[in-house]
Amino acid sequence: MSQGISLGPLSLPFSVLLLVVSTILVLLVARRIAGEARVQVESLVYRGLLVGLLVSRLAFVARYFDAYSLHSLAILDIRDGGWQPWAGLAAVWLYAAWLGWRARPLRKSVLAGVAVFTAVWLAGTLWVNAEGQQLKTLPQFSAASMNGGQIALQHYVGKPTVINLWASWCPPCRREMPVFEQVQKEREEINIVLLNQGESAEQVQRFLQANKLDLHNVLLDADGYIARVFEQRGLPATLFFDAEGRLSDVRLGELSYATLTHRINALAP
Repeated sequence: MSQGISLGPLSLPFSVLLLVVSTILVLLVARRIAGEARVQVESLVYRGLLVGLLVSRLAFVARYFDAYSLHSLAILDIRDGGWQPWAGLAAVWLYAAWLGWRARPLRKSVLAGVAVFTAVWLAGTLWVNAEGQQLKTLPQFSAASMNGGQIALQHYVGKPTVINLWASWCPPCRREMPVFEQVQKEREEINIVLLNQGESAEQVQRFLQANKLDLHNVLLDADGYIARVFEQRGLPATLFFDAEGRLSDVRLGELSYATLTHRINALAP
């Protein structure tokens, strides 16, 4: 299944939608239990969410500090999807426990809200992961190479493989190309495949030359076949396969050096 939904030109990952839905449910439950104190509880819920997001981001940045230190402003660019959810969830529970001790009249509503958030988020995450990865493997498909030949994706089985679906007209695709170039040079034990969607070899070559990109494994999927097979309606989308060619992860949206490294390390420690 797709890892997100498309709203016109905007593609939203399910992780973002799940966070929004969980927050709405927390507000409904906490406000209902709090009664006349619902305005105060609503403010506390928003603060707890901010605490969780901040800790989740800082925990990820700390883990990959060397990568972010090279481009310090990237720490603020949360579009790369760099989060440590478990750290954020632990921070939310600690914050809720502190509130329960400090504001006892609101303890029931706050703890109930956090419990609902945890249950919905965990259930949604498990469901998306299970649905998105079951029985998906590298398909029997041959893509056109830049020199006019054909390369079968099955050729890459035997090593962990990352397939990035991109197009030169896509701004986040363009921004993450230097990241893939760097990782290609550093991680030779991984197949990094740049599978262009719907453009000609001439268009792709002009883009690579204009941006002085030294990339290999640049292939062409003129009809967007792979995007349809894996139900990816937005770009960029990145598919992560293990050495046996089985899908293990999908990322809808832009990747930074840190987030690409994080997902590759999970694929091939």
